[in-house]
Amino acid sequence: MKKIFSILVTLVVISSGSVLAQENIFSLTYSMSAPAGNTAGFTGDASFRGGNFDYRHFINPKMSVGFSVGYHRFYENKGFTTQPLGDGHISGNNYSYINEIPLMLTYHYYFGLEGGVRPYVGGGIGAAHYEYTDQIGSLAWVDKQWHFNIAPEVGVLVPIGHSTYFTSNIKYNYAAEANGMPSQQYWSLNIGFAFDL
Repeated sequence: MKKIFSILVTLVVISSGSVLAQENIFSLTYSMSAPAGNTAGFTGDASFRGGNFDYRHFINPKMSVGFSVGYHRFYENKGFTTQPLGDGHISGNNYSYINEIPLMLTYHYYFGLEGGVRPYVGGGIGAAHYEYTDQIGSLAWVDKQWHFNIAPEVGVLVPIGHSTYFTSNIKYNYAAEANGMPSQQYWSLNIGFAFDL
């Protein structure tokens, strides 16, 4: 993983001095997510609490490298439950939460012409910090873990002004198993705006 990070960081540094393209954009998107796999087993409800910040530097008109930072919160009210605890039981309303912060280096490849609608494919690779909470009544179990994370995506940039774009993408987020915590998966639909720097 260190080698991959080194290669991507080197590409970002080299591209910042490139004469091929000097265009940089950043975007802010609102994220709606649907849990899958182990994530759905822990918190099964769709999430409408999330967002992303992305920076991209174009190394030529068809390719960009950059980074992405996000926040996603999954929550489910599982109702009144009774669970064994030691020699007895605990009863109460059961709430499950996952808070996730992905930090990724990104690469994207674009179709179409500069100044027009630009569909793209790409993705990110990096790490994601997960905080798991399972609460019954006033008693909560909390665990925190960093996971290796990848997020392939497809999306589009649509110009709506001189230096402003509407942007939308669909990502599949996969966090690998780490220190006894299972892998995590979810789909996200992200919509927002991007701006030239």
